[in-house]
Amino acid sequence: MIKTFKHLAVLSLALLATHAHAQQAVRDDALKGKQILFVIGATAKDVPNDDPLIRDYLGTLGATVTTAAASDAAKVSGKDLVLISSTVNARELGSKYRDANVPVVTWSAYSFPLLGMTGDKLHEDFSVVREKPFHNENHADYYAHATSSTNPILRAAKIPQGMFAPLLFSGGVTDPSWGKPSRGADIAVVFGGDVDQAAVFSYERGAAMMGDAVAPARRVGLFLGHNSWSILSDAQGPAAEDPKEYAWFSGRRLFDAALKWAVSPPQARVSASLAEQRAALERTARGKKVLFVRRYDLPWPENEASDQAQLAWLKSLGFEVSTADHMEPDSRAKGMDLVIISASTNKYKLGVKYADANIPVLLLEAKAVDALGMVSRRRNTDYGVNDHKESLYPPENYVHLVRSYHPVAAGLSPGQLKLYRTPGVLAWSRPPAGAQVIATIPNQPEHATMFAFEKGATMADESQAPARRFLFPLDAPRFPDLTEEGQAVYGAALQWLLTPPTP
Repeated sequence: MIKTFKHLAVLSLALLATHAHAQQAVRDDALKGKQILFVIGATAKDVPNDDPLIRDYLGTLGATVTTAAASDAAKVSGKDLVLISSTVNARELGSKYRDANVPVVTWSAYSFPLLGMTGDKLHEDFSVVREKPFHNENHADYYAHATSSTNPILRAAKIPQGMFAPLLFSGGVTDPSWGKPSRGADIAVVFGGDVDQAAVFSYERGAAMMGDAVAPARRVGLFLGHNSWSILSDAQGPAAEDPKEYAWFSGRRLFDAALKWAVSPPQARVSASLAEQRAALERTARGKKVLFVRRYDLPWPENEASDQAQLAWLKSLGFEVSTADHMEPDSRAKGMDLVIISASTNKYKLGVKYADANIPVLLLEAKAVDALGMVSRRRNTDYGVNDHKESLYPPENYVHLVRSYHPVAAGLSPGQLKLYRTPGVLAWSRPPAGAQVIATIPNQPEHATMFAFEKGATMADESQAPARRFLFPLDAPRFPDLTEEGQAVYGAALQWLLTPPTP
């Protein structure tokens, strides 16, 4: 009995360390029985207003809707969801819902900065694309681009990656909006293929928003104008049976999925201690084969020492580790469970090897992010480094955790994290919307320094990740300089890469 209890305790710790991050699927009936506070305003007599239609529609989905004015006090007790319409006066709304510990979905673009979801500069951080002054752009925004089929809202809406039409031209004129969220957001839909013009974006509970704000519950920004809801596209009848038509006309499903995702249980942070996570990683490592790709003829002793220290650490965890020179063919990965590409490799000799590997890849050589399809190709624009030689940005040893709920964050708190003991080379990238950014560089909010691709996520070259991918910014000589927390994040990355994705 005692032996069985110990086994269950060990299993429980493993689950805490490895599976706390699994997202629950969004249920079709997620809004049934939910209490919704709908904050609305008024429009001029000649301006259509879809608020009554939305209120009634939510009732058909089983929700109970209470309306409130922007000037009313924020009474969220007992509510499951707050909706903020574009019809509200944002000046009257203020920031009263910013700290609400219930999910908030807003399509009032002027409320985005008030909620900490974007910056506050009109037409730079957010915009309402009015038909009169922005005629061509307004009409172009009847089409949109779904960023990655792995996005949770797009998955719930059954919308594949690519172009689609959320709005119907035949429905008349409307004024859609967009926002430019922080790197802590998940961008589901963009206008004009521009990730800086997000039509649908979300923050998980615990995600870093703008400035020092952390989402107290799920947040979603939508593109709707006063009368956009009534002209959302919706494949019905024979069109619903055609896969291409079903994917193309999916505006209504997108709206529904955004609300259903918002009220679904949030992703849980890893709650196990660092010691418990280490123990779980050791159990995962048993029998796992790792290929460590490096440069054999290193002329720099400190780089060689760093590689050897990593190899010793990986073996101490229980991995079966083989090494390969960066000039060897990537067929060396056959039969392996994981590939680690050391920063001791030379990008120009590594080439595009392992880019299409159908097993997880941990990339430490940040200069190779474009070769592996993880970012675009412009050096010092799409990717670069903080260092003392070629960069405008100084050496750094801290990062800013923007997705503390992600398993790779190892349960650490959001915000500043000391990754290395001393400042040094720290790589940054501007990955596409299909990536999950875990950390940025302090004072460089658009520069991601740790990011992940789920299997099937859309990468920079529009291809889909054949297996999980992760970029950890470990410059060639820096492994011995990792802090305890930094090494824990490295270990958490290994654990995440080797954990089967949620179906």
